[in-house]
Formats: sequence, structure tokens, C-alpha cells
Amino acid sequence: MLFILSQIMGGIALVLVVIGYFVKDKIKFLFLNAIANVFYALSFIFANSFVAGIGTFISILRVFLLFIFEKKNKPYPIYLLIIFSIVYIINGIIFFSDFYDIIPICTSILFSSAMWIKNMEYVRYAMLLPNILITIYALIRAVYTTALLDFMEVVVIIVAIIYFHIKKKKEFNLDLM
Repeated sequence: MLFILSQIMGGIALVLVVIGYFVKDKIKFLFLNAIANVFYALSFIFANSFVAGIGTFISILRVFLLFIFEKKNKPYPIYLLIIFSIVYIINGIIFFSDFYDIIPICTSILFSSAMWIKNMEYVRYAMLLPNILITIYALIRAVYTTALLDFMEVVVIIVAIIYFHIKKKKEFNLDLM
């Protein structure tokens, strides 16, 4: 029963993320992503992967705080990165069940670190490895709908990297003319 609930939660997260990419209003997009992340977290919790599930709830708080800083046009203080990294490690220590639980601890810290990078080109590269790792973790934990969501994010990141690389190359060639 928990396996089915886990897949349903991941499926709801997947649907909400996909719908989010089609809304025009940024506030609705962020709202859908926040709700999707709740279901994403629950998919791991129902799979008894508490490090990943609770880590996702912590990440929702992190994104909310960074959104406030962004809205106020203020830089993200580095101490927040340190605090969140420590909280992810403490979460990992408290709910650690096996060696694989190191993956969501590392990915949470890597995702957080990527958010402090100013250059979006580098952000995309920095988001690639943690997305690949969390996809693998979701497969290991048999949270297949969540793994599909994470894999889709890997594909989107790769497409974005290629798209912006081609665009940059075209702009460079136009500048030479």
C-alpha cells in the first residue's frame, strides 16, 4: 500500500510540475512548484526514505526564503547556505537508514550551492549532477514516478544547456560580422 501511495504522490508532483510550465503567471508557477514539492517529499516519505522526504520539506523552506530575498532585490547571505547545509546534514544523521541516504544529503547541499551562483549558465551546469544523483536515488528507493520527474529535469537542463550554447554561439558569430 505504501508503495502505491509513494507512486501516486510522485505522479501528482510530476503532473503539477508539468502544468506549472504552462502557466503564464510566475506566482502561479511558484505556487504549483511548492505544492508539487510537497507531493514529491511525500513520495519519498511513503517509500520510507525520510532523509530525502524531510530534506525536500527543508528545501521548500530554503526556496521560500531565497524567493523573499529575490523579491526584495537583496543578495542571498552566505550564512544561509551554511545553515541549510548543516540542517541537511543533521536531517541525514537523524533519519539515516543506509549508505544510499548520503545521496539526498549531498544533492540537497549541491542544489543549495547552485542557488548561490549568480551566472545562470553555471547554475544549469551545477544543477545537472544533483539531478542525476537524485534520479538514481529515486530508482534505488523504487519511487519510479519521482525518478521520472527527476529524469525529466535532467533532460530539460541538458536541452537548456544546448539551447543557450547554440544561442551564445550565434550571437558571437553575429558580433564578428
